[in-house]
Amino acid sequence: MSAAAPVAMPVFAPLFTPGTERVEVRWLTVEAPIDAAVAARCLPAGLGVPESPTVALWIAQFIGAEFASADGVERRPDYLQGGVSLRCAGYGGGPDGAYAIETFVEGLNHGILGRELFGLPKKQARAVRLDEHGDGVAFAIVSALGEELVAGEAALGLDFQHVPAPDWFARHCTVKAIPSAEGTGYDLCKLVEIPWSLTALGPARTGTATFAWGASEADPLHVFAATGPATAAYGRAVLDIGYGRYLAEVDPPVPLGRPSWTPVPPPVQHLP
Repeated sequence: MSAAAPVAMPVFAPLFTPGTERVEVRWLTVEAPIDAAVAARCLPAGLGVPESPTVALWIAQFIGAEFASADGVERRPDYLQGGVSLRCAGYGGGPDGAYAIETFVEGLNHGILGRELFGLPKKQARAVRLDEHGDGVAFAIVSALGEELVAGEAALGLDFQHVPAPDWFARHCTVKAIPSAEGTGYDLCKLVEIPWSLTALGPARTGTATFAWGASEADPLHVFAATGPATAAYGRAVLDIGYGRYLAEVDPPVPLGRPSWTPVPPPVQHLP
């Protein structure tokens, strides 16, 4: 009689099974031109600076997220998430893609699988806002430390596009880096391409956006200062994320910012 198989937590954390994702989203993308030198500093080897260097801030409500694997379908409660990506020249001369700088998840680790499987640079956030009002959408991300990393508003007009994200978002790249247990170097450091597919649930409204990056040592997104007007697209769609593919071995990029575990004190309330 054979011994029973051991029961244990998985060899990665948290307790999720690798799979593919399908989710309805209420999605806003804000795009702005940036300095080419800033893009060159942040992009890893193999991803060049495109003809139109661009930063894209996206904020979305994830509705009814489903993660499908060999074990079945795992469903999550609705949650808000946002991220910052740079437009990049496609690997090996292919079409332009996106390189993920940071991703912020409000509250619990609802969708953290992307960090474990793809190396997406995910962080928990104290608040991610995406509030409709009239012909506009107000948005903001507040870090777990209480720092307002970005805040702004999109003014939506009567023009439309098919989906609320640019074509280059369909090829999202990250660097998946696993440090060596011996404390020197990395056991794995590879450039990963992740297929993103947005299917419209209706036309996406477009317009302009005004926003400001907050000052943060831990998340210095202000380095992506816009060099021109920002545009916005907002709408509903279904997002599908499949399994990725490794493109190349790479050197780990130099981290942007310095870590901090010191919360920002709340503003002082002055009595009248």
